Amino acid sequence: MFLHTDVSNINDTVLTKKNRNSLFYRMKKNRMAYLYILPAMLVVFTVSIFPIIYGIGLSFFNANLYTMGNGTVKFIGLKNYVKALGSIDAEFFVVLLRTFIWTIVNVFAHVTLGLIIALALNRQNLKFKGIYRTLIILPWAVPQFVTALVWKMMYHEQFGFFNQFLGLLGIEPIHWLSNGKIAFIAVIIVNIWLGFPFMTMVATGALQSISREYYEAADIDGATAMQKLRYITLPLLKPAMLPATILGTIWTFTNFNVIYMVTGGGPSKATEIVSTYQFNVLTRQNAYSMAATYSVIVSIILIIITLINMKVTKALSDEGVE
Repeated sequence: MFLHTDVSNINDTVLTKKNRNSLFYRMKKNRMAYLYILPAMLVVFTVSIFPIIYGIGLSFFNANLYTMGNGTVKFIGLKNYVKALGSIDAEFFVVLLRTFIWTIVNVFAHVTLGLIIALALNRQNLKFKGIYRTLIILPWAVPQFVTALVWKMMYHEQFGFFNQFLGLLGIEPIHWLSNGKIAFIAVIIVNIWLGFPFMTMVATGALQSISREYYEAADIDGATAMQKLRYITLPLLKPAMLPATILGTIWTFTNFNVIYMVTGGGPSKATEIVSTYQFNVLTRQNAYSMAATYSVIVSIILIIITLINMKVTKALSDEGVE
């Protein structure tokens, strides 16, 4: 009898705690606070969340310029996804593979160059550090489209800086933007130029937070420079660099400005990645539902990549986040 009463009391206590931790209970208790943030929540929903929901919903219809013009838009279920992921749209897989190559090469170069430059600028006796850091941040500070257009002019086959310089050396001009393979390498170089300053700043900030006592203790133990880099610097850089790498992966995968401004996806779609491919499907083919479908697929891919990256690298484990 008493045991049954105690168990009932414990269950009631657990249920009470669960109710107190529920969102509805917190909203009811802090009603005034939620009313204050309601306008901001409505703006966020209108600007961010609603377009996402609308895009996901649009991917299940046959909306294009023709069907919307004659009022025959209808629900078609997963047919757009079958078309995108099936053999019907093999071109999308080629673009997707190129996007993965684009992302891997760029992110690897961003992180590697960023770390090397940050380590070089972190030396104790280096003079004019502030000037060097200011110069390095300039490519990232200048708007992307301005930098992309400048690089496009430098790649010009007749009047561009690179071919003018090669001409002075007696070397034949290179068709930077009219040869598919060379054009893809060219836009990767532009994106590396734009992206490495961000990683340099992140790595510089993380390096400055590392206590000199670790290195002094390592010097006493007779550690070499490579041992200090491997066992002190890189592990202590990990909490800052891993989230930055994840963010850089998302930015690079969805990058639009560089490809669109420098090559427009050409020549013959040789430099097209998913963002420019979606844009061309939307603007040239007026296939609104297919463009939305590609956006959903890319979003799912990025979410999966991010979750796997966070799970494997345990990027948030230091903060106790699961």
